[in-house]
Amino acid sequence: MAAAGTALMLLSGAVPIFTYAAPLLASLFLCPVCSRAGNRIAAAVWVITAGLSLLLGADKEAAFFYLFFGWYPIVKPLLDRIGSKGVRIAVKTVLFAGLALVMLVLTVLLLGIGESVTGTPGLHMLDLAFLAAIVLCMLLFDKALEKLMPLLLRLTEKLLK
Repeated sequence: MAAAGTALMLLSGAVPIFTYAAPLLASLFLCPVCSRAGNRIAAAVWVITAGLSLLLGADKEAAFFYLFFGWYPIVKPLLDRIGSKGVRIAVKTVLFAGLALVMLVLTVLLLGIGESVTGTPGLHMLDLAFLAAIVLCMLLFDKALEKLMPLLLRLTEKLLK
């Protein structure tokens, strides 16, 4: 699964739209690992895929996105145990916003991505719109995982038979 995730991540360098799609698609490979081998092994697969994507991938922004958000299918079942729907959504929103902010700062500092857009240091309207888009994207991904996880698990069971 780490090899499949890494191969998908490497495609992000070839197709520009894959910068944000490939990390989310690659994280889907963690779902069967969680159910078959547990969260610890799934976390190891995530670490391996993230490391190889950072080392070998041409699109470092995609690798950073996977590093910050690729682990989400592992912890989604834990977050879904929060009783109140409003609290659950608030926790997820704060988590996504915080991670997106840290990712944005690190991509600017380490990779220099984003500096050319604004030209000056600090958060700008474009950065805030980007952060909001990431949070919205991750909330939609969270909702999609509710339908995708059972399908992926059934598909995995069929393939293993």
